[in-house]
Amino acid sequence: MGRKFRVQSAVVGVLIGLGCLALLLRQVDLKQSWNALGKLNGPFLLVPLAVFFLNLPLRAWRWQLIFPSSSRPSIGNCLTVLGIGNMANFLLPGRAGDLARCVLVGRAGSLEESSRTLGTLAVEKVLDGLALVGIVLFSIWTLHPPHWLLDLLRVAILIFGGALLLLVALRYRTRALIDFVRRAFRVVHLSALEERFDGLLTSFADGLSAVSSAGQMLTLLLITAAIWTTEAGSIWGLAGALGLAVSLKSAVVASAILGLGLMIPAAPGGLGTYELFGTEAFKLAGIAASSALALTVVIHAWVFVANIAVGICLLAIKGITLSQLRNRLEVDPGSRSTIQPSS
Repeated sequence: MGRKFRVQSAVVGVLIGLGCLALLLRQVDLKQSWNALGKLNGPFLLVPLAVFFLNLPLRAWRWQLIFPSSSRPSIGNCLTVLGIGNMANFLLPGRAGDLARCVLVGRAGSLEESSRTLGTLAVEKVLDGLALVGIVLFSIWTLHPPHWLLDLLRVAILIFGGALLLLVALRYRTRALIDFVRRAFRVVHLSALEERFDGLLTSFADGLSAVSSAGQMLTLLLITAAIWTTEAGSIWGLAGALGLAVSLKSAVVASAILGLGLMIPAAPGGLGTYELFGTEAFKLAGIAASSALALTVVIHAWVFVANIAVGICLLAIKGITLSQLRNRLEVDPGSRSTIQPSS
């Protein structure tokens, strides 16, 4: 069922991506976009390169801190698995990179351990979502966002605000929820699943321990702010490489809009949705649509190449191949088998 769902989500994502590209092609001149790409200034690419090697460790450090102190992996393990997961999200359908992180970060590979890791990913996604919502809210006072952005913002507030409330409820009311589900299983004559579900939900709630500490949440929010500041720095550097005047404030807003746009199901790598939302974001900064598309293509290409290159290197360090990783994601998540290093 997991494989079938990922295939179906990939098909839906491709269709949505194609629809976004169709909308985009109606408002840009591809010849002008190509001419803009011809102005690419190589030395400016050193800025996003430096930023990338700052951003990835920051994300790995934040992820490590989300784990409960009793089961916290090393920063090196988090960095390796995060890099591999980012690469898999670009190459495989259905956000397979997030599944890969659940499978690879633990030692035993048990379903309970993967459930705990899934809890940490939930906290991570909510932190990013709330940060992006905050950035876009701030932009309302400095820019004049179109109606579609306000609608997207409302949806994002509902999703991430609701998710935060749900995570807090799961963290503090785990026992009550377990008792409720146990009664439901008995009603439908599935009592055999009670203990298994009990362990999974307990492990998931354990992965949410960060939301119960105000001090830890403050630290995580500060790291999240630093992460999205570096994202904006990368966009600013790539805009400079094309000779486009994009202020750091506009780069911050653009990074937030791109992040929110990726909430929408898309083809692997975000093809289509990334280009549409990036172009619209830079149009808010006063850049013509064709030049905005050229900049978005450069940013997307940079993010793709950087993550794929780093992911391949980290796969080699871990001693596995992409095909082995893909095969591991197809097996039963409850299996305790592990990926064997390639010979």
